[in-house]
Amino acid sequence: MLVTKNTATARLSANLTKEGRQALFSPLEDFGTVLTADEWADLGLFPPAEKLAITTNISSTDIKAQDPEGGPDLTLATDVTDVTATYDNIPILTPDALVRALHVGSMPTAMAGALAGATISPFAPGASIMGRFILIRRHKGAGDPIFKVYWHPRFALQNNGEGDSQGKDTLQFRGAVRSFIDQDKLPAELQAYKPQVAPLGAIITVPRSKLDALLDILKGAAKLDAVAPAP
Repeated sequence: MLVTKNTATARLSANLTKEGRQALFSPLEDFGTVLTADEWADLGLFPPAEKLAITTNISSTDIKAQDPEGGPDLTLATDVTDVTATYDNIPILTPDALVRALHVGSMPTAMAGALAGATISPFAPGASIMGRFILIRRHKGAGDPIFKVYWHPRFALQNNGEGDSQGKDTLQFRGAVRSFIDQDKLPAELQAYKPQVAPLGAIITVPRSKLDALLDILKGAAKLDAVAPAP
């Protein structure tokens, strides 16, 4: 009889936990005076039904050979030729002034004179703010539950229009993960794990008790300056 390693836990109703998600963003360059390159913004709360999950698209090519017995061609391997990763919709239910400024999508310039205190930004549909992104997936649990932290050292944040949830307006963003190509500029605490940090980032599973320590390390990476060219 085959006995699985997690026989005692695989079907426990205690596993039915609902995850909460928190999204953090930091720009690669100062976004006017709204958010500097060494600061992070909490994007706020999300509507209840939103999962805020990443979508990947993978293009691949099969490597084939002739069947020596004369049958259909044999597939020997599959080469991955292209990968894209996006957060198609990031709807914010509680946007504050900082998040509203990011939603404009283009660099604000402070105005003077009679308009002192106002800012002006180009109306530039499709504009992206290059930065860094952290998505924290939390859930309740006894003891010291494990959380997942999605870390993308290069991330393009883009206005994705406006929506509605429960009769309240939401501001919608789209996020495209970009390639980070200079692993030598990882935080010192992550230098030993360079092979595990892919160009699109890393998924770090961490006990709740170590989450703050991890975030301090990732936030300390805010002065990384190796920017991959946008496609």
